[in-house]
Amino acid sequence: MERVRKLELIQRSLGLRHKLKVHESMKAPETHEDLAVMLLAKWELEDELRAIEDLLAGSRDENVADKKKLIHQGILKLKKDHPDSEYDSSPSRRAAKKSR
Repeated sequence: MERVRKLELIQRSLGLRHKLKVHESMKAPETHEDLAVMLLAKWELEDELRAIEDLLAGSRDENVADKKKLIHQGILKLKKDHPDSEYDSSPSRRAAKKSR
């Protein structure tokens, strides 16, 4: 999925979340008919939000799978794989860095 499309979906999801918060802060409906209308409107917002979240989650899953392939193939290097890297999790290396 293209970056622009992802940004559009994220912005739409933020707008939907805001609308849902507004729904929650509204005065409670007084009749069953009003409650039914409110619930239906809320469900439509939640369903659209869920659809967007599913699309974004699928895109992220694909991105993670692609990154895994690149790491396994050695194309995408991790900092700790470089000998002169600043990143090293060994306690002795961290102590040496602190004393510098």
